[in-house]
Amino acid sequence: MTELFLNAFFAVRGFHSGMLERARTERGASMVEYALLVGLIAVVAVIAITALGGGIKGLFNTANNCVSNTGSTTACP
Repeated sequence: MTELFLNAFFAVRGFHSGMLERARTERGASMVEYALLVGLIAVVAVIAITALGGGIKGLFNTANNCVSNTGSTTACP
């Protein structure tokens, strides 16, 4: 049982030192990482607009009808 814990300890210790070394050598985000981030944001925006587009269109149509019919007796929500 002790051998298992020692093996796990040395494995985690080696992984930790490797991660620390990698963190010291990397300077910052590269242009590729920024491009991937912008692409991901664009995809999320398109999906959100597609999913919410009909509801937002309905809200604007309702608001437009309320503004256009200010003199009528129709109640707006």
